[in-house]
Amino acid sequence: MRSAIVIAAIVSLTAGAALAQQERQPSELGAIQQPPIHSEPATPPTTAAPAIPDASPVLTEEQAKAKIEGEGYTEVSGLKKDDDKGMWTATAMKDGKPVQLSLNAEGHIAVVN
Repeated sequence: MRSAIVIAAIVSLTAGAALAQQERQPSELGAIQQPPIHSEPATPPTTAAPAIPDASPVLTEEQAKAKIEGEGYTEVSGLKKDDDKGMWTATAMKDGKPVQLSLNAEGHIAVVN
């Protein structure tokens, strides 16, 4: 019988210590602090490759002419677009001399002649 009392005392002390560890402690403001909540993302991650934006933006004729003139060319004429590559070609004046040039889709100008 003595061993039953000892076992009961040990069980109640152990249970009391375990419950004391689980009690929520009030914060400085008196509110009970809640444990952080772990949540899953709203949408599951995908294994698909990310979409790659079109590598060559499409320039309108007005944008192409403005870009060429912005680089110091004047009298831009004969502006024509190569539909396959999005490249613009034109004739213009630079430093008083006529030049043939091309403008790629990224906005880089190259003198052809």
